[in-house]
This record gives sequence, C-alpha cells and structure tokens, in this order.
Amino acid sequence: MYLHIVLMAPHSPVSPDFVPKLEQSFVRIRQECAGLERFEWVPNLSRSSARYSHALLSVFSTQEALDSYRDSQAHQAMLDAIGPYIQDIVVLDSLLEGDSL
Repeated sequence: MYLHIVLMAPHSPVSPDFVPKLEQSFVRIRQECAGLERFEWVPNLSRSSARYSHALLSVFSTQEALDSYRDSQAHQAMLDAIGPYIQDIVVLDSLLEGDSL
C-alpha cells in the first residue's frame, strides 16, 4: 500500500466555492482511478503547522496505481479546479508496510 498525503494551505479567507469544487473532483477521482483504497479531505489538527489547514489523504494499492492517478485526467482536472484556491502544498508519498490501516 502506498500513502499519498498533500498538506494544503488555502488562500485566506477560504472561498465558498472551494469545497464544492473539491467534492466534485473527489467523485470523479473515486470513479476513474483504479487501485484507490482511501481518498478523503481531512482537517489538520496540529497547532505546529496551522498554515496547512487541511490535507488530502489517500492510499493506493500499488505504486502503479499511485502513478496512474498522478497521470490521470481526473487528477489534472482536480488540480485545475482547486489550484486557484491554494497558495501552497507539501506532498508526502510513502510505502505503508504491514497492515497499518
């Protein structure tokens, strides 16, 4: 399993259009990206990185599934839709060893 986390720092104040665009993108990604085990938008509860208020948390069954997601039209459409609302991101990709989920 492969973990893909994207910490996001949205522009402040957050536009009311942002969450609906993100949700629409999530529906498409879930439908089109094979090997996607988990895909969700979560708040960042850490006080030490408050600028990054939310994260995209995703888990893929294989490295190939993660690579395919990155190259997919659904992923590009999400980037195009939410890009104007995000000022910065930090990406973490990692191999999940064992059955940690």
